[in-house]
Amino acid sequence: MTNFLPAGMINETLEDICQKILEIKEKLAQSDTVYVQKGLQELEEMTLDLWVFIEKFTCQPLIYTGPGSTEEIIKRLEWALAFSEEVNPNELLLLQQQIKKKASHK
Repeated sequence: MTNFLPAGMINETLEDICQKILEIKEKLAQSDTVYVQKGLQELEEMTLDLWVFIEKFTCQPLIYTGPGSTEEIIKRLEWALAFSEEVNPNELLLLQQQIKKKASHK
């Protein structure tokens, strides 16, 4: 199981919101105030649902803009987390310093 989620759900919700806005604009031009009121309520609910979904995260979502597919990046992040959880950062720093010392004595 991964803790990394593709942003597809967020993208789909934003797409739905944009579509609903277009529909409301058309109905507003036709003076269909009942539809406009219902549409605005739907927009409010969609936006609130998305907000609540994001607020449940323990940290803010990150956006990666580098190369690689979503699946590749998730695999890399999972590997990095697994590696970092197994290695004591202080021990790694000491090891790096020892390697530098040995290299400078050659």
